[in-house]
Amino acid sequence: MKHHLLRALALAAIAALPVTADAQTAPPTKYETFTLDNGLRFIVHEDHSTPIVAVDVWYDVGSANEAVGRSGFAHLFEHMLFQETENLPKGAFDTYLEEAGGQLNGTTNQDRTMYYEIVPSNRVNLALWLEAERMARLKVTKENFEREREVVKEERRMRIDNAPYGNGFLMLDTLHTDYKPYRHTVIGTMDDLNAATTQDVIDFYKQYYVPNNATIVLAGDITVEQAKQLANEYFADIKPGQNTAALPPATPAPRTDGERRQTLEDKLASVPLIFGAYNVPEHKHDDVYALQLLGAVLGQGESSRLFQRLVKQEKAATFASSGLSSRALGGYMAFQAQPVQGVEASKVEGLLWEEVEKVKAQGITADELNKAKRQFIAGQIMQRQMVLTKAEAIQHARFMHGDIASVNTDLDKYNAVTLDDIKRVASKYLVTPNRTVVTVVPAAKKPTT
Repeated sequence: MKHHLLRALALAAIAALPVTADAQTAPPTKYETFTLDNGLRFIVHEDHSTPIVAVDVWYDVGSANEAVGRSGFAHLFEHMLFQETENLPKGAFDTYLEEAGGQLNGTTNQDRTMYYEIVPSNRVNLALWLEAERMARLKVTKENFEREREVVKEERRMRIDNAPYGNGFLMLDTLHTDYKPYRHTVIGTMDDLNAATTQDVIDFYKQYYVPNNATIVLAGDITVEQAKQLANEYFADIKPGQNTAALPPATPAPRTDGERRQTLEDKLASVPLIFGAYNVPEHKHDDVYALQLLGAVLGQGESSRLFQRLVKQEKAATFASSGLSSRALGGYMAFQAQPVQGVEASKVEGLLWEEVEKVKAQGITADELNKAKRQFIAGQIMQRQMVLTKAEAIQHARFMHGDIASVNTDLDKYNAVTLDDIKRVASKYLVTPNRTVVTVVPAAKKPTT
């Protein structure tokens, strides 16, 4: 109850803020950095308000780094790095953390792989020892590789192949882009996973899961001196790997080669679902700030333009939404809408693009823009009350913007977005030659004999 009251008070306070370019949006996040001789980077944010520490580890490897024919490796390693090491039997990683009162998890996307632990501050040594174990002494055996490969394959079946509309989303995610590193899925294909060998996995580990390809943020009840002592104790003797080749530069956005369109039959779908995408530039591009807010105005929440028009007024869709999928080297503004039973998908799609054209022609209102700013900034400030999400904000600034200091200036750039900015980015990016549409339809039933 106390948490909900604090959240309500914080949101109320944010709502009262003037949304201008010079508004104070968040207290500064202070940090210090140091780098070991092996290239492992540490960033330390001291926050002694509670006796916990977030250990947030990013390896600068995602599915974009995978070789052709070896899709799914980065995601596979999200699983592999929880397995045994030279000094840890299977399952011990989780057990040690949980018995110490800690939490842990990991995620993978196109751009990076992250692992985190949240531990009592007197057990941060345990978290760092465990991270050093899997960085330097992971045991990759035929047995644990094949076991985890089956886990990943089952995850794909559950989330994609045996889930309604799952393959429609994957098709949109790859069809919209010409950027080769993003042209395959994070979860990988069954064929690529089946073709992988134990040696392939060992080579991938040695190439990417090395100190000079990692950054560790320590946020919470820890001092810089403590961090340096622990960093040297657990990580200084780990040998660096070879520097990895840089990914190719991002492809230009918007595309100008014409609309891409695909229809996909889905035996698990009962009604159609429309996926749409407009390509947008790499995350650090200045236009991304306006695009983020535009996505919210168009399609986030029941007061959004798409929900009000398609669901409330026309009663043509059960839901309609939009939002920005922003990545390091190019993303897209995504749209989804599901027709009401009996309404043609083409009608619903037409209504989607009508609302897009209205924004391009008329812009949005000051109230809409201010609301989008307040909601976005309130969410960011609320997140930064927790040590893990502060650590993630620091990692985001380092990796996605190439500048750690942007953690303290990024929200100001959202505040600075103007009505003219919104209309300009809508007219530039939300154009037909830059659009991709995937319509998922129920598979035709075979006639019974």
